[in-house]
Amino acid sequence: MNFKKKPKAFTLVEVLVSVGIFLMTIIAISQIFISIIRSERVAYALLNSENNIRNNLELMAKTIRMGKNFNLSSDGKELCFDYYLENQWQLLCYKFNPGSEDLERSLKNGGYYSLLDPQIQVVSGKFYRIGGNPTSQWLFIIQLGAQVKVRGIEYPFHVETAVASRYIGL
Repeated sequence: MNFKKKPKAFTLVEVLVSVGIFLMTIIAISQIFISIIRSERVAYALLNSENNIRNNLELMAKTIRMGKNFNLSSDGKELCFDYYLENQWQLLCYKFNPGSEDLERSLKNGGYYSLLDPQIQVVSGKFYRIGGNPTSQWLFIIQLGAQVKVRGIEYPFHVETAVASRYIGL
């Protein structure tokens, strides 16, 4: 008997169909990967902005804790006090500047400079003072509303902290 063996191979149609399915799978996986990378970049940008805001509020809280002779403006936008630095008491001021929409600091009346990253825009900010009679400490509440624009979308931040001065009375 003469048996003819059929050649074992794929037809052109089978190869084209399998390559097409493979390409669609690769394209879908790459799109998922690209969207994950974009989301991660946005998350890191927001995390960096939040860290910048929180670090600066912690710096403010630290200096307020060590200050004395507090003077809060009537609109709650500026807080000035004496701060011990370089072996002497110096005037230190923090100000929410509505014109430039920024949080600024001034030491020794040397002019104000920004505390926050330029990408962070302050929307609202206010200092509140509680207590402060001759036998109690001042308690200051700092409220900050900011926003960051990442990839064309604005993300809001609302941060609040309370700080007690270590000096009694003034």
